[in-house]
Amino acid sequence: MPTVHAWQHIYSNVEKEQSPQRRGGFQTLFYTLAGLTSAEVEEMESRLLYFPSAVEPVKRLFFTTSTGKGVVAQIVVLPEPDQFGRKGRYLAHSLVFAPETLAKFEVDPFLVFHHFSFITRLDTALAQGNFQTGDIPAISLELSLQPDPPLEAARSWSPVELAKLALLALRVEQQAQQREAITIAGEPAQIESALAAAFLAVPTALRACCTFDTYFYRCNLVATYFWAIGLPEPPASLKFALIEGITRQVQGGNLLQPETAYERWAVAAIKAGQLAELARQRDPAFALAEWLEGRDYDLSLLETASAELIGAMFKLNPERVQVRLGQRVGEQMPPALAQRVADHLYGQTTTLELYRQLRQGFQLPQLLEALQASFAAESYKQPSAAELKALETVLNQSEQPLLRLFLAYWRSPQRHLPRVLEQTDESTYRQFGEIALRLKLVEPVSLLRPGRVDAFLDLYLAGHAENLVDLAEALLEMKELAALSRLTGFVRSLPPKELKRLAQLVRGGSGIPESFQAAIQEAVAALPEERGLKGRLQAVWRRITS
Repeated sequence: MPTVHAWQHIYSNVEKEQSPQRRGGFQTLFYTLAGLTSAEVEEMESRLLYFPSAVEPVKRLFFTTSTGKGVVAQIVVLPEPDQFGRKGRYLAHSLVFAPETLAKFEVDPFLVFHHFSFITRLDTALAQGNFQTGDIPAISLELSLQPDPPLEAARSWSPVELAKLALLALRVEQQAQQREAITIAGEPAQIESALAAAFLAVPTALRACCTFDTYFYRCNLVATYFWAIGLPEPPASLKFALIEGITRQVQGGNLLQPETAYERWAVAAIKAGQLAELARQRDPAFALAEWLEGRDYDLSLLETASAELIGAMFKLNPERVQVRLGQRVGEQMPPALAQRVADHLYGQTTTLELYRQLRQGFQLPQLLEALQASFAAESYKQPSAAELKALETVLNQSEQPLLRLFLAYWRSPQRHLPRVLEQTDESTYRQFGEIALRLKLVEPVSLLRPGRVDAFLDLYLAGHAENLVDLAEALLEMKELAALSRLTGFVRSLPPKELKRLAQLVRGGSGIPESFQAAIQEAVAALPEERGLKGRLQAVWRRITS
């Protein structure tokens, strides 16, 4: 229950002897000299207008001064005529709050109306101030945030109409720029209830813009603009938006679908019937949405956003999340690669982790890992020329060995890849080799490089041994004869023609491991009798080994 302080202002039509200024007519009787300036008082007077009608309801106003102070006011008709028998007198009692004080009660004027009894009698008003100075003391109010008038009022609205009302309120700044006002028609209680319901979705940061006058009868909107005005009867023609107080329906306003991240969240909460959650989370939700869309936001409120709120906001605004992510990635990556990386991160990162990374930013090595993973997801298909150029630029800034190999592969498997394979470390060689063999990116034997024979054979013989003869030929050309012994166990599975070719390859060669020669001989001996093929192979082998 916050205790807040307010300056006072009293305005009315009095006789000369009732005036601190010793003059009759409409005038400011008293104001808190310590809190208000004469210029602010003059500005307030221009808004405290009341024209009598057949109904003469209590009028309530909320507006801000040019200095940012908030004014919550009530105007009542004075039934007594003046000394000349003229009616039309009224009394305006205003409470004025400093901007920081408004924030303490979430800029909710309905809390003030709910908890404070405004002066309604002239004699009471005259007894409050100092006739010598025109001063009236500031007052203290205890404002309980419960019950919440906007929440209570909103519960009587249908979700569809309440969503329209919320969008009108959330676009208050646009409407003010265009000098468009919402008209609420009905009884005083209906008008005030509709205004309170409109305030439900409005975050504290925007509420000061939601100025209103509940009885705008015969007033001039051009001279005294308010975001919302109340009238006993609907106007003859609809100029912008009309709210029927009795039916709780919204007409006009050029309402479309929610456009901002916060609007989507607020409308979703309304349609789901989560009004209490909307009331509780609107300020951190607004800060989160403004951050997401790259506008100024309240950091202290952003820090209070719950995991559930972050999840809901991101789910409702995937395009904005992706734009924000692309911007963050673009701080480190060139445009040709940024979107690829952002798309991959968006699809592979949990909401909370993505939020954390968006808040703190990315490091280039982290983005290179994501880039590599994005290529992997596409089975390392050939990137565009622009991507290759951008990748080369990035790798000159931060090394990523595996991407360096793939860049060489994409540039030219025959010219560039062999050189880079020889320069890379064994771990990266194995990683690239496993991928290249599994996806059949190159001819297997093209991966054979000096010093990497055992690493290659570990990969190749583990599941890719499809052309043993070409491998044996490559090993012989590299003079890696000892490595032939690792092929021993695969010789017997060769078809006869391949076995013959292998036998001819090793004919007369010195340094061939005995185990490999023995494996060939055994494979030949194990061949089935088929049209003399076995005999011919045995004869070939005898010639080779003689």
